[in-house]
Amino acid sequence: MATLVCRPAKLEDAELASDMITASYPELPEDPVLKRYFWAHPRTEWRTERFIAELDGKPVALVGWTHGPWEQVPARNCYVEVYIDRARLGTDLAMSLIERMATGAQSDGAEVLETQVVEDEAEMIEALGRLGFERDRIEKVWELDLAKHGERLVAEGQAARAKAQGQGIDMLTLADWNEPDSLRKLHALAVLTRRDMPTSYPLPPQPYESFVERMNTPDRRTDRVWVASDAGNPVALSFLRFPPVRGHVWTGYTCTHPDYRGRGLARGVKLQTLAQAASLGIPSVLTDNDSENAPMLHINQTLGYDARPGFISFVKRVKSN
Repeated sequence: MATLVCRPAKLEDAELASDMITASYPELPEDPVLKRYFWAHPRTEWRTERFIAELDGKPVALVGWTHGPWEQVPARNCYVEVYIDRARLGTDLAMSLIERMATGAQSDGAEVLETQVVEDEAEMIEALGRLGFERDRIEKVWELDLAKHGERLVAEGQAARAKAQGQGIDMLTLADWNEPDSLRKLHALAVLTRRDMPTSYPLPPQPYESFVERMNTPDRRTDRVWVASDAGNPVALSFLRFPPVRGHVWTGYTCTHPDYRGRGLARGVKLQTLAQAASLGIPSVLTDNDSENAPMLHINQTLGYDARPGFISFVKRVKSN
C-alpha cells in the first residue's frame, strides 16, 4: 500500500510547487519565478501552511491553506488549495488531501473552508461533493486572440485615448505618470474599487506595503501598467501580468473610480493594455471575472474574448477546533 506523506514546503520548493500546479492542469501553467516571489513576500499578517504531498517518496501534489488575520475575517473563512499531478489524480487521493488540509485549517480556527477548481476537473468536483462542499460562485474565464483582433484593438485603443483626452483625462503608463505619491494614489483607488468586487466573503483590506510589493512583482512593469489620470488623480487602472518564464498573459486588475463610471474609461484603459500586448507580439490574453460582474463581462464580450472553462468556488461550513 502506497504511503502518503505531507512534508512542509520550504522556499526552495517553490519551483517544484509550480511544477505540481502545472501538472495538475497543464492548460494553465504556473510560473516558478512568480511562485518563489510570492512565497518570499507573504501578505502582511496572513497565516499560511504549505506542503508537498508525496506518495512513496515521490511528489504528487502541492497542498495548503491560507487566511487573513481573524480580526479582519469575521466569517473566519480560509482558502484550501490542493493541486494534484493529473497523472496521479484520483478521487480517493483528492479526498484524502482535502481532508488533511481541512483539518489543519479547522485547527487554526477556520469556520468556513473555501476552494476553487476548474469546471472541467471532474475528479476534484466529485471529491469535494463527497466531502460535503457546496458550489458557491462561478468565475468566468475568457481568452482574447490578439493575432486575430490585434489590429482592431490598436485602433480602438487610439480612439479611446483621444476620447478621454477630449474629457481632460490622460491615459498613460505608470512609468510616464510622473505624479507625486503615485502608488499611494493607486492604492487608494484599489481599496475603493475592491469593495465592488462580487464575493461571498469580504476581502481583508490590503495594506499599502503589500500593495507596493504586489505592484512590483516580476510579472508587472511600470511601462505596462496603464492609468487614466484626471488632473493628477487616478480615475481608472488596468494592467496585464506577463509571466517571466512560462504561462499565459493575464489581466491583473481593471477598475474605475465610482464617480467616473459610465464614461467608457474601464474599457478604454483596458484597451491600452491589450493594444500594447498585441504590439509586443503576445498571441493571446486571458482574463477572469465573477459571473455576477456584469459590467466587466460586457466589456469582455465587446472586445472579442472567447469563453474558456472557468473556475468553480466551493465552500463548506465547519466548526473550528
